[in-house]
This record gives sequence, C-alpha cells and structure tokens, in this order.
Amino acid sequence: MSSTIRDALGGLIATRFSLFGLEFRDELDRLALMIAFAIGAAFLLVMALGFLGLSVLFGFWEYRIAICALFAVLLAVLGGFAWWKLNALMTCLSSPFPLTSAEFSQDKKLINAAFSAPATDREST
Repeated sequence: MSSTIRDALGGLIATRFSLFGLEFRDELDRLALMIAFAIGAAFLLVMALGFLGLSVLFGFWEYRIAICALFAVLLAVLGGFAWWKLNALMTCLSSPFPLTSAEFSQDKKLINAAFSAPATDREST
C-alpha cells in the first residue's frame, strides 16, 4: 500500500514539475518579447526625435526639411506601434503560472479530502 501511495505521489510531483516547466518557458518567451518591443520602441522613438531635431535644424533649406520630417513621422509611427504592443502586453498580465497554481490547489483539496474522510468514518463507528 505504501509503495502505491509513494508511486502516486511521485507521479503527481513529476507531473506538476513538468507543468511548471512548460509555464516557466512560456513566461520566459513572453518576457523576451516584451524586452524586444521595449528596446525597439526606445530606439525608434529616439531616432524620431533625432530626425525631428534635424528637421528643425535644416528647416531653412528647401527639401531637407520634408525628407527629415517624413523619416521622423515614419519612425514615430513605428515606435508608437512598438510602444502600443508593449503596453498591451503589460496590461494583460496574468498571475504567473495559473495552471500550476490551479492544479496545486486542486491537489491540496484532494489530499485534504483523502486524509480527512477516513477520520470521520472512524469517528462515526
């Protein structure tokens, strides 16, 4: 009997650690994506500010202002998109490892029910 309980608990723990590993890998992927969007947004927005500064600097020349302004607008739009994606990722954050937490709470309920049920049966007899 004790070997079957030990095997069952071993399998339960192995399954939970496997689930934790999968969710941990997903969290790392999401973190890497967020870092990439943050770096992209920062770079593109700094470039947009630089070209906007060049637009003001070369404002007295004929065609350079239009080209610099076009680059500034293009980079600002791309930077704004990257910022929007990063903000969307940050606002829809969920609690970390939701499936593992749910499984552990379910396991806790089952273990409590398994160990408390025989005690109540003994008390009634």
